Amino acid sequence: MSTIPNFPAALLEEHMHWHHANHHDNPSNLPPGYGEKFLRFHRDYINRALQWYHQAGYDPRLVAAWQEVPEAIRRSSCYDINAEMRLRYSPQSFATLDELGRFVEGTNLHGCMHQEAAKLYRDDDLNDFDVAPRSTIFYNIHGLIDNWYRQWEQAMGIREEAQSEASANPRSKSVTGTISRTGKWKSRPVRRKQAGVKSRKLKHQRTKGTASVTASKSSGARREKPAVKQRATRSTAWIAPRVQVR
Repeated sequence: MSTIPNFPAALLEEHMHWHHANHHDNPSNLPPGYGEKFLRFHRDYINRALQWYHQAGYDPRLVAAWQEVPEAIRRSSCYDINAEMRLRYSPQSFATLDELGRFVEGTNLHGCMHQEAAKLYRDDDLNDFDVAPRSTIFYNIHGLIDNWYRQWEQAMGIREEAQSEASANPRSKSVTGTISRTGKWKSRPVRRKQAGVKSRKLKHQRTKGTASVTASKSSGARREKPAVKQRATRSTAWIAPRVQVR
C-alpha cells in the first residue's frame, strides 16, 4: 500500500494549485522560466512534506529517492533512455537551471515515470496531480529528479541553492518554523543579528585593551592617548525564504 495515511490536506492543495496555475498542454514547448520554477518548487515541497512524514513516525525507506529508474519503466515506450543518460553523465551540458528543468519535462521523463509507476505499482494517485503527493512513490520519483538537480549544481560549482537565490532576491524577508502534524506551517520571523553593532563593540574592546597595555609600559610621566576607534562596516546577511503552505 503506497498511500500515506492522514496526509495533510493543506499540502495536497498546495501541490494541486501549483500545477493548475502552471499547467501547459505541450511539455515540449514550455515557456522560459518554467523549468526553474518546476525544480525549485518541488525541491521545497518534498522537503516540507517529508518533514511532516518523519514527524509522523512513518517508515523513511518507503519515501527514499530512487537511485535508479526501475527497469520496467525504462523499457516502456514513453521513456527516453538517452535523455536520462545526458542528465546522469553530462549535467554540465545544461547552461541554466531553467534549461535543466525544461529538459526533464520536455523529454517526458517526469510524466512517463508517473504514468508507468502508476501501472507498475497499481497506484492511480500518481496520475492525478491533485492527490499524487499522498503516494510514497511520488517521493521516490521526485527524490530521483532532485538528485539530478543536485548533480547539476555540483557540476556548475553551486554548493547550495541559497547562494543562487541570494543574487536574485537580495531583499527577500525570511521566516523559519516547523510544520505541524496537521500540515499547517507555523512560521516565526528570523531575528537578524546587528553585525555592525557587534563589530563596533569588539573593536572598542580591542582598542581599549591596547591603550591600557601601552600605558602600563610607560614611566607614568606621560599619559598615553587612547587608541582611535575604527568605524565598523555594517554587513547584511541574506537567508533563503521558505514557501508558506496556504
